[in-house]
Amino acid sequence: MDDQIQYSPKQILIFEGVMNLLQEGRPIHELKVAEIAEASGMGKSTAYEYFSSKEEIIREALTYHMSENFKNMVRFVFEAKSFKGILEKALQFLEESLDKRFTGIFLLVLSEHQSTSAKGSYMDPFMMEKMDAVTWRELERAMLIGKKEGSIAEEITLEDLKMTVLGFFSAFVHELMPLKAIHCGLKVEQDLNLERSEEMIERLHERTVRLMLKTLG
Repeated sequence: MDDQIQYSPKQILIFEGVMNLLQEGRPIHELKVAEIAEASGMGKSTAYEYFSSKEEIIREALTYHMSENFKNMVRFVFEAKSFKGILEKALQFLEESLDKRFTGIFLLVLSEHQSTSAKGSYMDPFMMEKMDAVTWRELERAMLIGKKEGSIAEEITLEDLKMTVLGFFSAFVHELMPLKAIHCGLKVEQDLNLERSEEMIERLHERTVRLMLKTLG
């Protein structure tokens, strides 16, 4: 990830086309090169000048966006100087990513699962290994901050921290999704309006951080 491949502007446009289609709710295994090219603002033949197959396009698109999203998250969360602040900014980043319908894919990679369909995997195994290594490195960085200020108990291991953080992140997103639905014009609960949704989201943020600190402290 630190030595990410340099892509051309047209390749990045193709990657954006893939993500736009996924954000529209298109199943990944149903995408076609022609519609990826159209979503990218170019012809099918141009896409084939850069990639040999649909599978390569999707694999490279996911690799690029995962790497970019992860780097942006690390940069954002470590603007905080305390461990609590790091957790709060991480949840904020996940919420903003959910607005872009990208959180599911992002958590998939952080949890070390592969995005698969009936036709196989679209995740690059080498990228997964690199992201895993960087995940461990950044978690250790956060753990050192937490232990230094006393937010994390001395007996907590890096493995404990990873399990706790990823578990709470997944639970947070699971509870957040129906609360965010009203922002898209959907009503999951009869008495849920925009104002109440915002209040519940704020309480969810506070509760998640409090429980993580209690678990690790």
